[in-house]
Amino acid sequence: MPRIDQIDRRTDVVFILFHHAESIHGITKLQKLLFLIEEETAFFEEYKDDLAFEFDAHKMGPFSKHVYEEIRFLQQLNAIKTEPMENESEGEDQLTNKIFHITPKGKKIASELASQLEPRYNEELAEVVENYNDMELRELLHYVYTEYPSFATESEIKDEILTEAIR
Repeated sequence: MPRIDQIDRRTDVVFILFHHAESIHGITKLQKLLFLIEEETAFFEEYKDDLAFEFDAHKMGPFSKHVYEEIRFLQQLNAIKTEPMENESEGEDQLTNKIFHITPKGKKIASELASQLEPRYNEELAEVVENYNDMELRELLHYVYTEYPSFATESEIKDEILTEAIR
């Protein structure tokens, strides 16, 4: 495998996210983590023109079709594998209700990419994962809807999510 010399694709950002997370429960959480990397890191400020996922307000908050493209690409590379979430059956190729795990091949690539980042950027991305990946999805949605209300305008569950925390 040729040496990776720079972070220059959205795929690279997803790899680095999985370098720090190893597994992510659900495509919605994956969307939100990538959104938060874009919104809350200096790393993304420096690279956004080349790497932006172009998030829009959607029925579950910030959404980018590029996230689906990237995760499918990583699956084709055998860098990411999926398993059904609890109480879900293995079925069609949908990405909903899946847990995403980085494979040994993916770890090797992700490690190489992470080594190309300035240490402060690696720390930022690790911090996003540490702060948000272990949150329950509804708690994460509450945070995103509260902090980034312009991305919650189309949410089908916004009122439910925002009033839940008040109880």
